[in-house]
Amino acid sequence: MTNWRLSTTEKTSAIEIETWTKDNLTLTLETVWDSGSAIIESDVKPNIDLTNEDGIDVYVIEYALEIEELSEGETQIIHPDEISLEEENRLNDLIESADDTDVLEAEGWELEDHELYFHGVLKLEAID
Repeated sequence: MTNWRLSTTEKTSAIEIETWTKDNLTLTLETVWDSGSAIIESDVKPNIDLTNEDGIDVYVIEYALEIEELSEGETQIIHPDEISLEEENRLNDLIESADDTDVLEAEGWELEDHELYFHGVLKLEAID
């Protein structure tokens, strides 16, 4: 089995979107990463459009992959309209103080969707 590295070539071209729900509310975390790469396992060179004009959700491509690196990200938190400003601030503080989103699970939020898009020209190289 050959390993292939799929990586972004342009700054801020990896976008991660996490959609969380709780009690009919939706909270979205959008992180724009400076760069991103994933390792793909395939016996043959993966057939991926490297010009990638529309972006590709790497979690739904037809190959087994593992995220290798996402670097220097900035997260925007999109709150439900139905919550108070006080609750928004509390959630912001909770999310920003944590290393991961386990804090949301502890608060009763459930991860409904997780997407990671690589935008722009991509690079694919065989590695071993």
